[in-house]
Amino acid sequence: MRYTFCIFFICIFEYTLPAQVFYQQESNLGVVGHFGADIWFGGGGVSFADFNQDGLDDLTFGTEAGQNIKFYENKGNAFEEVNPSFVTNTYENRQLVWVDYDNDGDKDFFACATDGPNRLYQNDGSMNFTDVTASVGLPIETKFTSGASFADIDEDGFLDLYISQFVLPNGSENEMWKWNPTTNQYQDYTLTSGTANGSRTSYCATFFDFDNDDDLDLYVINDSYSHENSLYMNTGNGVFVDVSVPSLSNLAIEAMNAGIGDFDNDHDFDIYITETENAVLLSNNGNNTFTDLTTTHGAEVTAWSWTGNFFDYDNDRDLDLYISTEEIGSPNPFFVNDGTGNFSQPLLNSGGIANADDIHSYTHAIGDYNNDGRSDIMVQPQGILNFRLYSNQDETENNFIKLHLVGVESSRDAYGAMIEVWAGGTKTILQTYSVTAYHCQNSDYVNIGLGENDVIDSLVINWPYSNNVDVVYNSDILVNGMNVVTENAGVTNNYTMPLCMQNHEVVVSPIPSQTYGASINLASSAKIIPESNVVFQALNEITLDIGFEIKAGAEFLAEINYCGN
Repeated sequence: MRYTFCIFFICIFEYTLPAQVFYQQESNLGVVGHFGADIWFGGGGVSFADFNQDGLDDLTFGTEAGQNIKFYENKGNAFEEVNPSFVTNTYENRQLVWVDYDNDGDKDFFACATDGPNRLYQNDGSMNFTDVTASVGLPIETKFTSGASFADIDEDGFLDLYISQFVLPNGSENEMWKWNPTTNQYQDYTLTSGTANGSRTSYCATFFDFDNDDDLDLYVINDSYSHENSLYMNTGNGVFVDVSVPSLSNLAIEAMNAGIGDFDNDHDFDIYITETENAVLLSNNGNNTFTDLTTTHGAEVTAWSWTGNFFDYDNDRDLDLYISTEEIGSPNPFFVNDGTGNFSQPLLNSGGIANADDIHSYTHAIGDYNNDGRSDIMVQPQGILNFRLYSNQDETENNFIKLHLVGVESSRDAYGAMIEVWAGGTKTILQTYSVTAYHCQNSDYVNIGLGENDVIDSLVINWPYSNNVDVVYNSDILVNGMNVVTENAGVTNNYTMPLCMQNHEVVVSPIPSQTYGASINLASSAKIIPESNVVFQALNEITLDIGFEIKAGAEFLAEINYCGN
């Protein structure tokens, strides 16, 4: 019989707040590799999505031309590179998207390339992949494709596809492809949708509901002072109208990124646009217009910046912001929200994230590799610098909920779902995306901070299908755990975290940066058996989870028990 184990620490020591809450863990977790040299600047894509649907966020990296795409499967206590690779694709790959385009319950894979055709690979359900690009009607010509975003633009239950082209020197029209369930193919819908975007150099695009009318609009990032960014309003049937000028979102800058989130908690979605010189924070006014609040809210970045992602790192119910930049020697900006929408950089003078984030990076993605409810950051640095995984060990006692949304009448991935979370009598909102920001795919599992609230009042999910709305009440939601919410059925499963893993071992002499949680299994060299006692001796100071700390040279006991879940 196979057993799974959890380790519960039985000695409590004095707690001290560390200066850092993120720690480099890529080497300890087996994430070893790099992008390489790019043909065109901008690096490769990164995905933090769970590609095998086992409840653990996996990793996928684009690579230089001649090198295969890298896939790392999350085994619970470490990542393991998939070898042989799921697919053979040695182009210079940018946007990478795991998506269930055919609604069959498994993740298919789409890869954008600069020096070869884009490829769509169908999953047979057992992680065997077939190139179906041509058979589903997508083009196989070579362009400099930079971005791809999937969304259901007409709420028919099927995911459509928008492709951003960055064809030099003068740009190219983008492409909208609509899924036809009768023929099981994508059809060119560009002219009908009104989203061709002219001959512009487009890096990426994001679908989100900017006007709160329950359909998905489209914001396109164009990298040129002569090519304004474009905002397309969905008229409700998958046909769009250009509202860039009246919305005041038509920035004429060398734009790279559109990070989406409600940073000021006023219940509409704002946009953070990175740029070569001056990034811009556009605040949604709630009347179909935006205002630049970059300076007044402390979100200035003057370095050449690329990916910028909103996420709630400390689960305090406001969105923080992390940015990848080209500036070497200065830390990549990590903006902390004070709860009113004003930002500061507490790590600016201490090397940034993990005291070591003064590197040139193009791309990063947000996920939760160890399912502890604290969002981690996966960085794709420039060139031959190794991938960096920053593990979030924030020591606040804020609560959270995690959601896995499963569409039924909506597309299976439920991209575009609007989520309202009521807790303590106040509301926060967020929306799900196949992709947001530059060349990244964040985790599909939605992590929602609750602050000090240990229950929620209710959860409202507006699914991206024909006015389908589910209201879930507090008795059905597991706080500090994962909740599987199925369309029209509510919560169909929930479980606490971290998930129990199999065949764990114990580290006798941890390295200085290693961090462990009170119920996280340790990993190392000596196998253990249930009901045994283990004495740990710290050769270096090691930080445990909330409320625990072991000084160098101290000893503490750990009791080994069977997993309870």
